[in-house]
Amino acid sequence: MDTFQSPPTSSRRDKPGPVSITIPASPFMEKLGYGTGVSVYLMKRSPRGVSRSPWAVKKVNAKCNRSQQSLYQQRLREEAQILRDLQHPNIVGYRALTEAPDGRLCLAMEFGGEKSLSDLIEERRDKGLGPFPATTIAKVALSMARGLQYLHNEKRLLHGDIKSGNVVVKGDFETVKICDVGVSLPLDENMTVSDPTLCYVGTEPWKPKEALEEGGIITDRADIFAFGLTLWEMMTLSIPHLPLREDSEEEGDSCSEEEFDEPAYLAALGTRPALPLERLDPSH
Repeated sequence: MDTFQSPPTSSRRDKPGPVSITIPASPFMEKLGYGTGVSVYLMKRSPRGVSRSPWAVKKVNAKCNRSQQSLYQQRLREEAQILRDLQHPNIVGYRALTEAPDGRLCLAMEFGGEKSLSDLIEERRDKGLGPFPATTIAKVALSMARGLQYLHNEKRLLHGDIKSGNVVVKGDFETVKICDVGVSLPLDENMTVSDPTLCYVGTEPWKPKEALEEGGIITDRADIFAFGLTLWEMMTLSIPHLPLREDSEEEGDSCSEEEFDEPAYLAALGTRPALPLERLDPSH
């Protein structure tokens, strides 16, 4: 595997612009996942038998209209601007910002792992298995905590969307890395998002109470709250505040639309759901 050399500190402050790197057409890359307006692909880089580490490439979806493409490309530029200034073993690293042959902007990143933690939780649930072993949860907790400590204390950044879907895992939890920093927000010396023009994005089930209230003060604790819920996911194999059907033949089925109790769900948002102690052993 080749070693990635980070650009000098002075150049890392410059606004990232497209560089000359050839990105294969989407059908020639393995699709790893997707998000709002973008898809993520595995780009293998071993021409003529030379072994090079693969990249994960985030690319704006071709199905987006012109207005949407402009919006998502701007978001990619902003994410690249943030990501290129981060260097930590538990945060997916920046590689390049470039254009595909069709003109669509692509953000190339370190390949952090084959699957997201969310994928692994879903697989375990579908197989009818119980909570992840305590040792695995502890490994994920330590890796995420180190990444968040770096973001908060060294870079004064709030990730802003911590959840299992934004954690990538390589192999049998050999490495665990936080990804998707595109909605991160700057923190002031009091660990607070003090710029009134900025908005916390997050994902609803993982949002803390202050992010759900008008005028709520957002601090680094918003990430810590979502971090705790991510570990809760590993013990319950479910999405916070969205109970699974207990009478389902399929172990992983969530409640149906008819069974969904929206008032109860909305009331539960921003709280810490109980743990299923009967499913946990003493090691947890």
